[in-house]
Amino acid sequence: MFRMTKECFDQLCRRIIASVGEKKFKSEQYIESVLKSKSIYAAHEMTSGGYICGEVKLALTLRMLAGGSYLDLSLIFHCRDTYVTTIFHNVIREWICNDDVISYPNELYFKDIEAMKKTACGFAQGTNNGVLSGCIGALDGWLVKIRKPSFKKDGIKNAAGYFSRKGFYAINCQVIVDHKKRILWRSIKCRGAEHDSTAFKKTKLYQLLVEDRDVFIRNRLYIIGDSAYALMAFLLKPFDNATPYSDEDAFNFYLSSSRIKVECCFGEVDARWGILWKPLPYTMDDNLKVVDATMRLHNFIVDYREGNKESEQTLVSEMSIFEQETIAFMNSNNDEGDEFLIGVHNQSEEHIPNAVGRPRSVDVILRDAGIALRNSICCKFKARGMKRPDRLGTAQMYSRGYFGRVQEEV
Repeated sequence: MFRMTKECFDQLCRRIIASVGEKKFKSEQYIESVLKSKSIYAAHEMTSGGYICGEVKLALTLRMLAGGSYLDLSLIFHCRDTYVTTIFHNVIREWICNDDVISYPNELYFKDIEAMKKTACGFAQGTNNGVLSGCIGALDGWLVKIRKPSFKKDGIKNAAGYFSRKGFYAINCQVIVDHKKRILWRSIKCRGAEHDSTAFKKTKLYQLLVEDRDVFIRNRLYIIGDSAYALMAFLLKPFDNATPYSDEDAFNFYLSSSRIKVECCFGEVDARWGILWKPLPYTMDDNLKVVDATMRLHNFIVDYREGNKESEQTLVSEMSIFEQETIAFMNSNNDEGDEFLIGVHNQSEEHIPNAVGRPRSVDVILRDAGIALRNSICCKFKARGMKRPDRLGTAQMYSRGYFGRVQEEV
């Protein structure tokens, strides 16, 4: 119901208390031991019905993120329906999206050589047998559905910029994950109509990577992406139109086998948080906070799994429950059209938009360095005799679920 175990929930409560303090969180224990003995407690109970403890506020928020209705939650938790939404947004802004509670490495990660090399070792231990030994993250774009933005509510004059080629209004999220599907960096400020390559080039991270390109070239470190991105010294993509079972096709296969971690991450976030199954109905600022909250909670759950050595089978059993709820949701909204189409929506089928004008000298340098790096890795696959396995081979470790979500086979 709340998309995490009780032990995980308790750990999240403790982390919030450590950040904001007991006085602001107001746990059940704090209310019983401290506030009940004060006269303000009786006055508060007579006028507004009493305090709502922090555990209830957090549980209410998690259930709304999981797709629960604020009307149902107002009955379950005995509070006004209008106040449910207030609690929801306050908890997201002040607790979940608080960097002291849950944070991302973000740009700092790409300045920490040791951290990047540690992640690269994790990717190298995958299906590529150590050939992709410099991969420090998998990059992809994710379209999150929203209601049509307006000037009155959001200050947006041209809503067409948010209308994606998938047929709905959306926010374009650019995300980089590690081999554990942990989100290392994200940007959630681009419009749904923007191409993945354009959206990535607008971020601060892209400027940082361009400025520090010599560091990445010297250490042979790089991000991996799909065909939607431009090939650069620090960003590798598949070969276009590779001949089946050629050396280029082998490179594409093993690159995709590592890059699929980011799609698995999107699939887990999308399946866990049912609020993403429908277009987000809030203001643009609140929509961005909701998306950010789902990704921060994903990181928290991944860290919890790692810290408690939970098996992949535990995740599979959890996801099967989410899948059943998703199927029930789809069956109840099968006449609503594409607006309620569930799943991970990205721009992977699109190719890079043609650049206008003469390329900058730095773009040419980055592209040529990327070509050289990709060719050298391709030669390593050739030297080891590594090819794309056939359909009966053992290297196929992923499948697609009911809604086309990529999932790992156990």
